[in-house]
Amino acid sequence: MNHLRAVFLDLDNTLCNSRSAWRAGVDAAFELLAARRPELDRERALQQWHAVNEHLAGRLAAGELRMSQVRDRRFRVLLKRLDAEDDDLADELNDALAHVRLSNMLVFDDVLPTLHALRCRYHVGIITNGAGDEHDDSQWSVLRHLGLLDLVDSVWISDEIGFRKPDPRLFEGALDEVGVDPAETAYVGDSPANDVAGANAAGLTSVLLWRATGEVQVEGPTQRPTIVVRSLDRLPATLSR
Repeated sequence: MNHLRAVFLDLDNTLCNSRSAWRAGVDAAFELLAARRPELDRERALQQWHAVNEHLAGRLAAGELRMSQVRDRRFRVLLKRLDAEDDDLADELNDALAHVRLSNMLVFDDVLPTLHALRCRYHVGIITNGAGDEHDDSQWSVLRHLGLLDLVDSVWISDEIGFRKPDPRLFEGALDEVGVDPAETAYVGDSPANDVAGANAAGLTSVLLWRATGEVQVEGPTQRPTIVVRSLDRLPATLSR
């Protein structure tokens, strides 16, 4: 793929351990909730928490809310459902989740050498879903915490652009600004539904990072990647073939 001029990458669970960091943040928030409101049933609270997040995720996907709005509503809606409405406590819980999540965020071991190798040959950017403000639970905060801003040439965040993966317009906007064509661009991510489907729809070379063991699983042709890599450090050699 010697015609490539640019490589863009997903952030969450591609470059960093967002999934486990999120779990740590949720655990911390619920420990705080138990301390502040010990009368609340934890199991019921957790059940409602999952329901709230599922509902807000649906509105996010439909374009009705931005990620920053979802973040700021989660605990307010939860406490209301638990008949324990308290906006100050909701904000405290939200801040606790965000702070612990951020402090637990780590780059994967194969990320830094891969980014250095890619920048020798390509424009390297990040295209990610998420909030674009200055809250601890924003993509800018994560990028600064991980020290990645000096290792990439551009960053594109869904809340700032107005479209979320897999909407191809998020990719198209980034390519237009950078000045590269889809045929000259690869996109790397861990999600067949968001990363691969979005890159395919925008005409990019889609690269699925499949860190899990076992067979790659996708649903339908729109999620079928051009390339599959099992670790990020294999990416530079794969793209240069």
